Amino acid sequence: MRMRCVRWLGFLVLAALACGSSGGGPFTPTTPIADVCSMLALADVQALLPGAPAGAPLTLDDTADIWTRGCAWQANGMAVTLIVEGPLTSSGNLVLGFAVDATSNGTTQATAVSGVGDKAAYLNNPGLDQILNARKGSDVVSLAASVFTAEVPEASLQPLVVEALGQL
Repeated sequence: MRMRCVRWLGFLVLAALACGSSGGGPFTPTTPIADVCSMLALADVQALLPGAPAGAPLTLDDTADIWTRGCAWQANGMAVTLIVEGPLTSSGNLVLGFAVDATSNGTTQATAVSGVGDKAAYLNNPGLDQILNARKGSDVVSLAASVFTAEVPEASLQPLVVEALGQL
């Protein structure tokens, strides 16, 4: 009988861990950003994308686990896009963690970036876009340079991402 109780206790501990009970307290959802476009100064965006007009808010769909807000600046057939995401559930928090992992595949080259937020990764999709994802707390900021004539290096995206992280 005692052995059976020990087995059940072990099973319950494993089940609690699998369900996310870490003892670190309950998960707290983050609050969506009201105006993503105001997170970056227009002059700073224009340093990357000369001639860009004021940013236009993006209509993005939230999910049950993650809220998403965005803004886009476009000029001369090129675009800079700022996306900010935050978790509404612990599952969303886990999913957003993957956005800052330096994982490459056949089409995307991802590189870890130090000194930007809590964790960051630069993704290069040759011929399409370059993206710098950075996490601060539970929120993730993603800045993309799309359809630029030349590839945009991480160092060119970093000042804007740091600026946006400072607004969180």
